[in-house]
Amino acid sequence: MKQITIFAMIAALAAPLAVQAEGYYVGGNIGRAEQKADVGSASFKESTTAYKLVGGYNYNKNVGAEIGYADLREVSVSGNGAKVSSKPSAFYVAATGTLPLNEQFSVFGKLGVARAHEKLSATYTKVSESATENRTTPYISVGAAFLLNQQVSFVAEYENFGKIAKDGSANIKADMFSVGVRYSF
Repeated sequence: MKQITIFAMIAALAAPLAVQAEGYYVGGNIGRAEQKADVGSASFKESTTAYKLVGGYNYNKNVGAEIGYADLREVSVSGNGAKVSSKPSAFYVAATGTLPLNEQFSVFGKLGVARAHEKLSATYTKVSESATENRTTPYISVGAAFLLNQQVSFVAEYENFGKIAKDGSANIKADMFSVGVRYSF
């Protein structure tokens, strides 16, 4: 009887890890996106609240794939009668690697490519200019997950979208730190 009880306890503890190991998931994150712009000798860094939606598949407990959309929201800088606004978003596809630490906690990393879409606008007195740019960039992410139950997990992650806009020596880089929820099925 004792062996059956021990086996049942081990199976109950391993079940969440097995569910986490394989299958589809969807989720969403909310967090802080930061844009860093370097324009010649001038530079600025601004942050705003951003969000992302994801979907993925875990082939096993260590390897998977994910696609996602991140809206990094608009930031603007004003001064001396001028205003510059930047509004990026990105679609990405990435390979994922997960290292389970125990039945509930794991760390993960992602490596892939992002297709960034950047809307830029500038106003000086009564003159306005705007432009858009689409750019493919490397995508890198690291994070941690906490498995609440067989379907729901909470994540915290840092993502780097690279240079989302570039024109000569001017460029804009974007990254995001966020927390979110994943639902596995």
